[in-house]
Formats: sequence, C-alpha cells, structure tokens
Amino acid sequence: MANKIFKIYVQTFSFLVFFLIVSSLCRVGFIIHSGIINKGLNIAENNIFPFLDFLNTILAGLRYDGRIIGSLTLIFLGLYTIFIIQNKTKFILLCIYSFTISFFIITATVVNDTYFFIYNDTFNIILLGAVFDDQTAIFQTALNSGYSVPLKLFFIMIFTIFTTYLYAKLYKNIEKKQFKSNTKLNVFTGIFLAYLIPFITSSTLNLQGGDLNYIVTLPENNFLKKATPGAIHDLDRVNRAYNKIKGESFEKYAGGGESIANVLKKYFNHINIQDNISMLMEKEVSFDNHKQADHIFLIIMESLSEYHLSHEFEESGISKSMYKLINSENGLKVPIFIQNGYGTIETLDLMVTGLYSTYFPVSEMIGKISCFDSSTGKIFKDLGYDTSFYYFGSSAWRKVGSYVLSQGFNQSYAMENMKNKTRSTWGIYDNEGFDFIYDDIKNHKGKTFNMILTTSNHPPYDINTKSYNIDTQKIENFLDEKYPKNKRYGGINSQILSVTAYSIESVVDFVEKTYTKYPKSLFIITGDHFDRIHPSPVRDIYTSTSIPLIMYGYGVKDIKLKYAAASHKDIVPTIVEMNAPLGFKYHSFGDSFITYDNNSLIDYERIAIGAQSIANGRFIYNGENIEYFNGAKQKKNDINIAKEYINKRNDGRAISWYIVNKGYEINSP
Repeated sequence: MANKIFKIYVQTFSFLVFFLIVSSLCRVGFIIHSGIINKGLNIAENNIFPFLDFLNTILAGLRYDGRIIGSLTLIFLGLYTIFIIQNKTKFILLCIYSFTISFFIITATVVNDTYFFIYNDTFNIILLGAVFDDQTAIFQTALNSGYSVPLKLFFIMIFTIFTTYLYAKLYKNIEKKQFKSNTKLNVFTGIFLAYLIPFITSSTLNLQGGDLNYIVTLPENNFLKKATPGAIHDLDRVNRAYNKIKGESFEKYAGGGESIANVLKKYFNHINIQDNISMLMEKEVSFDNHKQADHIFLIIMESLSEYHLSHEFEESGISKSMYKLINSENGLKVPIFIQNGYGTIETLDLMVTGLYSTYFPVSEMIGKISCFDSSTGKIFKDLGYDTSFYYFGSSAWRKVGSYVLSQGFNQSYAMENMKNKTRSTWGIYDNEGFDFIYDDIKNHKGKTFNMILTTSNHPPYDINTKSYNIDTQKIENFLDEKYPKNKRYGGINSQILSVTAYSIESVVDFVEKTYTKYPKSLFIITGDHFDRIHPSPVRDIYTSTSIPLIMYGYGVKDIKLKYAAASHKDIVPTIVEMNAPLGFKYHSFGDSFITYDNNSLIDYERIAIGAQSIANGRFIYNGENIEYFNGAKQKKNDINIAKEYINKRNDGRAISWYIVNKGYEINSP
C-alpha cells in the first residue's frame, strides 16, 4: 500500500513538472518566432539579445503558468486516485486528459503568435471581434490572408500528438517502476506535495495568492513584457473584459428609449444639435496668461482622502507637511472636491481619456480604440509638452503601460523600469518612485507634462515607516482619544495612517526639492478615491466621496478660485487654462475652476459632478440623500437641481460609452 501511495505522489509531481515545461517551451517558441524571426524584439539597432530579460520572462512566466498547471494537477490527482485500480481505463483517460491540455496550450500559443503578427500585441480585446463581428468573414479572412492557417493547424496537431506521446511514455515508465517506500517517506513526500501544489497555484510563499501583476517582476523589454503572462492568461483577461462589456450599454446610462441625439441635447443644452460630439466638447482658453510652466506634475495619490487633510485630523500630524504647501503663497486647495471614480481604474480612465468613467474596460481595448480628442496626453502634446506617465506598480495592471501610450503619452514608466528600488506588495515605495522621476526629468528635452500614480497607501500597508520619521505613537494617541477602539471602525489603525503619512511626506519631499531645482514647475496633487477606512463606522456622504485637490508652484499665486466645488474631470481644463495661450482649443467634459479676474467672487452654487455624488459649495447629494455644509440653509429648489445633475452625470456616462464604442459621429436621430 505504501508503494502505491508513493507512486501516486511521483505521477502527480511528474505531471506538474511535465506541463510546466510544455508551457515554458511554448513561451520560448513564441519568443523565437514572434520575437526573433518576425523581429518583435526589435534588437536590430544594437544586435544584442536581452538575455537577462529573457531569463526573467521564463521564470516569471512559470508563475503565471503555475496558476493554471497547478489547478490541472489537482484534477489529475483526483482522476488518478479514483481510477487507481482500473489501470487500462485510467491510462486511456489520462492520455485524453493530457491530449486536451496539450492541445489547448499549443493552440493558444500558435494563435497568439499569429495574433501578434497581425496586431503587434498579445491577445487583447480586439479578439472579441470573433464574438461581436461576422464570424464567417473572420474565418474566411484567416484562411485567405497569408497567415498559413492550414499549415499551423497541421503543426498544432503534430505537436499535440507528440506531446501526448511523450507524456504517455513518461507515465508508463513510472507505472512500471517498483518503488520501495514506507510510512515515513510517504508522510514527508505528501507534506512536500501538499505545500508545492498550492505554492505553484498561488504563486506566493504564503499560499494566499494575489494579483500576479504585483507579485511578478516583469522584464523591461517591451516585447518580453508582453510575452511573459502567456496566451492562456491573456485569454482569461479578454474573457473578463467580455463579461464586463456584456453588462454595459448606452441604455444602461441613458435610459430606455433615449437616443444619443436627445442625450446630447440635454447634456450640452443645445437645441440644434451638431452632428459630431467632438465639436460639442470643444472648449477655448479665455485668459491670456503669458505664463507657461516648464514642468507640470499631476500626482494622483493612492487612497488620499479629504479627511486626511481635515481640521480634525490635523491633530494626528499625518498631513503636517502638506499644510505647509497649502498655506504658502504658492499653494491653493479647492474647498469641496469629489471623486469621479469608484476605484483607481475608473479615476484613471477619466484622467487619461477625459471621458466619464464607467465599468466598461477602456484600458483593455488597446488596438480597437484610437486616441480620444479629450485624452490628456494628446492635449498637452498639442501644447508642446513631452508627456510621460509614471506608475509605481506594474505596467501589466490593466495594461496601463500600453493604455496610456495609446492615449497620447510619449513615454510610460512602471516599476519594471525603476531598477534597484524597494518594493511593497503593490509596487515601488512612493519615495523611491519619486526619486526615479526626479532623476528622470533631466532626460527629457523641453517642457514636460507628467502624470504620476502612486501605490504605497494601499492594503496591506506593508511599508516600514520607522525609517521615515513618522510619529506613529502620536497617531495612535489621536485614534485612541478621538475614536476609542470599542467604537472605531475595525479596519483602521495607527499603522495604516502611518503609511498615509509616509505617502504624503514622500510627495511633499518630491515637490519641494523639484520646485527648488525647477522653479517653473506646477504641481497638482489629488487622490484617486476615498480610502474607505475612515475610523468612524458611520460616514456622511462627503467623507465617503471626497478627496483633496491641492495646487502648488509656478503661477498659482496669480490665480483665484472660480468655484467652491469641483471634481476630477475639472483638473485638466484648469491646468490648460493656466498654461495655454488665449484661444487655444481643446476637448473636455470638465471646466476650469480658476480665474485670473481679481474681482471675481467664488461661485458657491455651481454644481460639480462626481461618480457617486454631486456637490456645490452648500450641499452634497448622492441620488438619495442631501447633506449641507457648515450650517448652510436649504433652498426651495435644491433637491430638484441635485436630481437634475445626477441625471446629467448619467447622460455624461452614456455619451462617453457611445464615444468609446461608436465614435464621435451621431448615427441616430
């Protein structure tokens, strides 16, 4: 009995290793054919093969493959154990199983290779043409477009049969062997496999799994970066995007029976609607500022919330350095600022494309969408800026690296570009990411526009803050006094707020030293979304939907606030108003919230539109409840106006969905 149990272990281990090797060889084949033969690696200039990046691709690729092969190994173990007595049936069944796996892995790789040849990318959302487009036409195109489909099908079958033959031979050789085992060896081997398979499947030492985009370090080479996850992982991404797309529609936001023309009339208040949405979004700079910053830094901080900078939390000390920026002559803070995204990707969609964010996976549609007229990278490129995007996490997350390049940014940098930097779970430590940017600015000629997305202020908050002079004890005393543990929301503690303080200190340190070196620099600092962990279990609407907006640096002392309330979609128009010449035209759903008119008074009635709420200088409304600020009195028409702007938000989302999926031309009456 002990010998049979040990044989089960050996067969299971052999199956796992065999198909990990098969997956790796398929990845190598893809690199050889698409990368070297078809020049995807683009090494013609220096003729040097990036061997270290190649090695990184293979090792990192094993972690992606492990999630699939590890799960398939558990199925193998179940089949082998169930049919352990029926040797002939078991052999036939496992051969069919290995044939199916081999066929799927090899087919996915070969098709991915062809896909790369056509689109210069691994599987992305364009693949959904096979679902949404004319399947017959696609099939005919594949057969008659010089892609050698019949030959590739032949090779798929040959390689699949050969792989199955090799596995069958390995399986039979193990079955023939007479293993001598005992209870002690079986227990040891069983424990080893019981840890190995979950380890391979989760790709982490702690068996908890996690997002591989942050666990795995990708190579720097762009082609190898795309090759690392593998065809099956990319297919899974496309499938997830498809499931999201199925639930999204124009009608979801506009309401049943509404046409795009009617929605546009409501949103833009036009009676004689024009036939192009882009024209309706066009804006023109109204002030001749005669100033233009040399360097613009739009810093989107992970989970920076308005309450972090509130008067109440001033006692905790977490934002003391940020207050210095706000209170200086070169600083400014918008009183009421609300978020335009539920999470990071929704906010990023708006900040990158200029369109209202929906759950539609815009970042997954690279290759199918062109650069939008309202895209931030395009606008600042038109203004003569060298545009760069910096993300302290992995560029594989939501394909953000390729996404921003498709939307007008000249360069995209992520943690794989930031060598020898300390990493937490979600990416490069904020202070070290900013160090990279500070050193990188000199490599760009002329004026620069830089969008920056940080990562450190994020669960599990695994940043060692002791090295950054953060007074954790002061923070703990503040929490204990203001929010006793028996009444406090359980998800917050002094470590979390210490990481928040560290993240803020990192930003302020970068701002101060960069402004000293480049005095014609403008900094805009905001958060991506409310951090969801305010210490009070009961939060008002403003607390749970607001983030701060701080401006600092060149030209800030010359401006005044025009509105008391704003949102993410108003950031880019504000920066444009400060840095573009009179008459410069651009496209946006937002409005500048600053003015150069010294006689202008702040408008407290103008409504800012956010993702979960709308607000002005007196109240905030989330579609159900209305709350007033600082003792403001309710006016007769407040609730009707609030509902009108909630509907306008939905119209903006419907228009944005239409632009992404159908373009700017209006096709319906």
